[in-house]
Amino acid sequence: MAPARREVTFSAASSLGGSLAWPHLAEGPATLDGTVARAASRALVGGVGYTNLRDRSFGPLMIEQLQRRSWPVDVVIEDLSYGPIDVLFKLQAEPAPFRLGILVGAVARGRTPGSVERYVWPGETLAPDELQDRIAEAVTGVVSLENLLHILGHFGALPTRTIVVEVEPEAEERWGAELSEPVAAALATVEAVVLAELAATPDDHE
Repeated sequence: MAPARREVTFSAASSLGGSLAWPHLAEGPATLDGTVARAASRALVGGVGYTNLRDRSFGPLMIEQLQRRSWPVDVVIEDLSYGPIDVLFKLQAEPAPFRLGILVGAVARGRTPGSVERYVWPGETLAPDELQDRIAEAVTGVVSLENLLHILGHFGALPTRTIVVEVEPEAEERWGAELSEPVAAALATVEAVVLAELAATPDDHE
C-alpha cells in the first residue's frame, strides 16, 4: 500500500527549466556557489535497486550517472542497495546527521512505465510484526526502497528531511543491464529533480 503523501508527478519528458542552480550533465562538472553549497550541506543522495535486473536497477544506475558530476564534500552520492541493516549501521556511525536525504528507486505501483513521482517521506510507523517482516526480507536479500525507509525511520536514522523519488518500472521483470526505453528516459527527469532539491534552501520546502 502506498504511503499517504503530498505528491508531485512528472512524465519522463517533463521540463524543470529555470529551477536548477547547477549545469546539465552535458555541460561538464557541476560547480556550486557559496549559497548553494550551504543549502546542500550534509545531504545524502541514495539509489536503491537490484543489479542487472533492467528497470529494477534504476536506483544504482541513477547513482552511477550522478557520480559523474563533481560534488561538494558535504553531498554524498551512494548506492544504498547493500541492505538496510548495513545502511543503518553506516548512518549511525556518521559524525553528524544528514540534513537532507534523497532516495531514488524503481517501485511498481501500476502507473505508466517511466513516470516519476517525488514526495516527502511521511515517517509512518509500522506495527512491530510488519516491521519484523521487512527486516527479515532485508536479511534474506530482498532489495526494497520502502523497506529501507521503514527500517531506517524506525531506528531514527533517516535524514531530517527525506525526499523519495520513485520511477515506475515496466511490469515484466527481466535480467539485463539495459533499462527499458521509458525508464531510461526518466534518468534525465530524476537527475533534474535531485539537483532542484539540493539547490533549494530550507525556506523553499513545502
